Amino acid sequence: MRPCCLIVDDDPVTCELLRSTLEPAGIETVIAEDGAGMWKQMAKRPDVVILDLSLPDTDGIELLRQLRRISDVPVLIHSTRSDDIERILGIEIGADDFLPKPCNLRELLARVRALLRRSHARPGAARSSPNRWFLFDGWKLNCGTRTLVNPAGQQVGLNTAAFSILSLFLEQPQVPLSREQLARALRREYLPFDRTVDVHVSQLRRLLGAPADGGAFIKTLRSQGYLFSVPVASGETE
Repeated sequence: MRPCCLIVDDDPVTCELLRSTLEPAGIETVIAEDGAGMWKQMAKRPDVVILDLSLPDTDGIELLRQLRRISDVPVLIHSTRSDDIERILGIEIGADDFLPKPCNLRELLARVRALLRRSHARPGAARSSPNRWFLFDGWKLNCGTRTLVNPAGQQVGLNTAAFSILSLFLEQPQVPLSREQLARALRREYLPFDRTVDVHVSQLRRLLGAPADGGAFIKTLRSQGYLFSVPVASGETE
């Protein structure tokens, strides 16, 4: 079955450009011209969403916020609203990638393919078994279902990027990880001045809060990267 991409954009020219780029590459496309249309098309369970931020009936940032409450589908923001504040806000809320308009369509296709690989391969679990689980400071991550449960027993939503980074940290606790290693987990090219990795780590920090000892789950190491500081237990569900 071909993967499906939902394009949320009210510009028919942009939609046609995206459709004519994705479909010859084997990616089915469905289109919504506004937020209301997006919710209807989500019933088709798309594998990835390309989201414009400027929509006629709602703000794309707020739409993304609502989407993240119910779904971890990979989201690529594709918008003329591309200043640093919009980029960082979009990623913090839950976008997996961001490309400004206009963009190189080959690059867009490459990024959509990367999001699909990340979503389907589940990199954090692929290194071992899909039945792998991790325990840390009362939290539990199940790699097979990609579910994170907090110490109170409540399930916490994880987008694709957060799952990939957290999985890498839990595979190598108390080991320094460079920004380049984290970028590879996100299937991104690492660029020294790209803050995407730092934004995703910051988002993960806020999601986890502080451990029981009042310290920090993720420590910043100057000139090295980051380190997951608490002990981690792991195993496999039989």
